[in-house]
Amino acid sequence: MILGLALVIAITDGDTIKVLDASNVQHKVRLASIDAPERKQPYGTKSKQELASLVGKRRVTLDCPSVDRYKRLICTVWSGGEDVNRLMVDRGAAWVYRQYYKGTDYYEAEKAAQSQQRGLWKTSEYQAMPPWEWRKAKRQK
Repeated sequence: MILGLALVIAITDGDTIKVLDASNVQHKVRLASIDAPERKQPYGTKSKQELASLVGKRRVTLDCPSVDRYKRLICTVWSGGEDVNRLMVDRGAAWVYRQYYKGTDYYEAEKAAQSQQRGLWKTSEYQAMPPWEWRKAKRQK
């Protein structure tokens, strides 16, 4: 399903936004194939700011093949002809979500971000822990 053109009205975190579609219906959108640091996780705020710099209050195109268990649309977000999901990985603001991504392009972007120490890969202070591991550790406490 392609939702098409939508206006970004809120950034929830580094991989979730709220949009208004052409009929002014609000949708919660989870960026497909990436996983950004959680809000309370190191680099979570910076990841959210990075996504805001890419799509905040802009019109984007959404390609949404599915809906998750929280009823969020799972989408590739396009802005200015750019794949925003890939840009988040390339800028070091998110990981490739290994459980869901089946391609190779995002992995190449992640490897480049790591080797060039962009974003969350820049400093050891963030102890770059993938969000899926961070969430698991939090549940076990």
